Amino acid sequence: MAGPPGEELHFSLSHSGGQALSAFAARPVGVDIERVPGAGTVRDAAASLHPLEQVELAALPPVYRPAAFARCWTRKEACLKATGAGIAAASLRTLRLGTGPLPARSPGWALTDLRVPAGYAAACAVREAAPSGESRPTRPSASSVRQHR
Repeated sequence: MAGPPGEELHFSLSHSGGQALSAFAARPVGVDIERVPGAGTVRDAAASLHPLEQVELAALPPVYRPAAFARCWTRKEACLKATGAGIAAASLRTLRLGTGPLPARSPGWALTDLRVPAGYAAACAVREAAPSGESRPTRPSASSVRQHR
């Protein structure tokens, strides 16, 4: 793949189960798609989240925790892929993006939950434009979800 001459093309790819997600942008970009996990996985993995996200999850009725966890996890993975930081325990615990229906603000990044098939969660993070005001923040629009056969 190549972008316009002299310009960088950033991309990110994720897959889970039979779903794949890709994103392309002129700035750093990260995507993640995951199956919504079972209650046991949420219980075991919740300790790796930011302490306030752990509180948010615990406050939810158990039936809503898997979807909330999946939203939070895909947001984190998308951001960490975009920054190049990678998934590390310290990064997961310090980055707070929330478990609710809208992601928390992450300065310098446009973070969006993506519509994907039921049973999955997905997110895309794109570095915002420079504060010079030359262009508006990029919203994830060049992403696609497709089913593998």
